[in-house]
Amino acid sequence: MPTRTTNNRLAGLLAGLLLAPAAPATAGTPLFDAHLHYQADQRAAIPPEEIIAILADNGIEHAVVTSTPPANAQLLAETAPDRIVPFLGVYRDRADKEGWMHDATLPERVERWLAAGDWRGIGELHIFGRDRDSPVLRQLVEIAADGDLVLMIHGDLAIIDHIFEIEPDSTVLWAHLGDRPEPTILRAALARHPQGLFIDTSVRDERFLDARGDLLPEWRALFIAHPRRFVVGVDTYSLPRWRRFDDAANTIRQWLDQLPASVARRIARENARELLLDPLLLGLPKD
Repeated sequence: MPTRTTNNRLAGLLAGLLLAPAAPATAGTPLFDAHLHYQADQRAAIPPEEIIAILADNGIEHAVVTSTPPANAQLLAETAPDRIVPFLGVYRDRADKEGWMHDATLPERVERWLAAGDWRGIGELHIFGRDRDSPVLRQLVEIAADGDLVLMIHGDLAIIDHIFEIEPDSTVLWAHLGDRPEPTILRAALARHPQGLFIDTSVRDERFLDARGDLLPEWRALFIAHPRRFVVGVDTYSLPRWRRFDDAANTIRQWLDQLPASVARRIARENARELLLDPLLLGLPKD
C-alpha cells in the first residue's frame, strides 16, 4: 500500500505533468533529463535549492537523479517533487562500482532501500558481458521487474541481451548509447528488444555533430527511424559538470533542433514522461 510520502510525491509529479514548470525564455526546447547524479561531493558544494535552480534555469522540466549515498537523490525529490524522479543508486563507495555484481549481500540491501523510500528505478549499474552470469545481477533484474522499476544500465550489448533473457518484461534505460555508440549496433539492439529497451544519449551529444555543428545524416536517420526509443541526459558525473550544465544542455538542444519537430519533442521529453511518469501516476500501459 502506498505510504503518505509516496502519495505526496505522486501528487507532486502529477501536478508536474499537468502544469510542468515553465522553461525560461532563453532555455529553448524543454527537456526531461534522464541521467543526473547528485553525489556526496556535489551535495557538499551545491545545496539542493541551487541544483533545482540550475535545472529550472536550463529548462529541465523533470529529471532522473541517482546518487551515492541514495539519500541525496531522495533529498532532491523532497525538495522538488514536481521535478525530480529518484533512481536508487546502490553503490556505497567506488569499490562497489567495480564489484557490486559479486556482493551477495547487495540484493537484501536493495530490498531494504526500496522498502524505505520511493523510487522509480535502480541504477546506474556498471556491468559488462564478462559478468553476465552474476547471481547478484539476476536478483536485481528480478527485483526491478517485480517492482515495475526501470534499470539504468551502463554496459555493453551482451549484458543488455542477458537482462532480457533473465526477464523478458524488463524495462532498461541503456546509458550513453552503450559502450559502442554506433547507429548500426543500436539499430540491431532496438530490433532485438522492441518493447522494454530505451537508450539515453548522455555525454555522446557532440559525436552527433560535424565540425560545422550540423547533425550527421546517420544519426538523424536513426532518431527518425526510432523516435520513441531515445531520451536525453546531461549526466552530472562530476562537480564541474554541474558548473557547466548550460553548455551540455545547449549541445543537446543543438542537435535536437535539427530534427523534425515531432521527433525532437519525443526525444527531448515525451518519451521519458511516458516511461517514467505516466505509468507510475496514471496506471497507463507502457507500450
